[in-house]
Amino acid sequence: MDLQLKRKVALVQGATKGLGLGVAEALAAEGCDLLLTARTASALSDTAARLAEQYGIQTAWLAADSADLEAIPSLVKAAEDGFGRLDILVCNSGGPAPGGIRQLTAKQWADAAQLVLASPALLLKEALPLLERSASPRFFVITSSSTRQPVAGLTLSNSMRPGVVGLIKSIVEELGPTGLCCHSIAPGRFDTDRLKAVIRTQAERAGKSDDAIREAMLGSIPAGRLGEPIELGRLVAYLSSPLASYLNGGNWVIDGGLVRAI
Repeated sequence: MDLQLKRKVALVQGATKGLGLGVAEALAAEGCDLLLTARTASALSDTAARLAEQYGIQTAWLAADSADLEAIPSLVKAAEDGFGRLDILVCNSGGPAPGGIRQLTAKQWADAAQLVLASPALLLKEALPLLERSASPRFFVITSSSTRQPVAGLTLSNSMRPGVVGLIKSIVEELGPTGLCCHSIAPGRFDTDRLKAVIRTQAERAGKSDDAIREAMLGSIPAGRLGEPIELGRLVAYLSSPLASYLNGGNWVIDGGLVRAI
């Protein structure tokens, strides 16, 4: 199926590994030109060069931390200067600190609100003049299955991530008539460095091995395996397509059947 994404321009945050790289890879495979952002310049340079060569697309990159609100104008300027347009904006960052209510500090609560809620909202606000020039503008926030079902030991994620769903619904109400389609993507257990860190934390607290925690985790997933980042990327690619223009405001759970909530 041709998703009609050739020569569209996408800005993808956290694009050098994990879910962000899966999104970048899937969009590149459909012919999207890419502006990639992450914190490490060397990894960005390597990823941008590889995707450009492998898929015959144009790429650019800019080193920036997703939590740095002051960097937001530079991201949008890089898209305008490098491509003259922006069709797809994918907000993706590492999750907030793990821990329970007894462990979390006031600063961690404030940092989580900035990372999870303020950053994507303000990036969208800055990018709107570019996105509104697109014939099929798209806005995505990669969240977590904690938007549907809390995850043990991730109090900040369980508290902040559902707010993203409210943000998306508010944006759709306000901006849907302009043609902008917005979605939150709620991944379950994917094979990423973030998940490895969560497993390690849970193992330390439970006095168990990483392998024991991982096996128990796999046992809770009906698919019997972790997701691959490219699988999430393909969902974003489809929702980015003009073929999905009547889908708007969704909170798309992709989890191998993990979440039991109806």
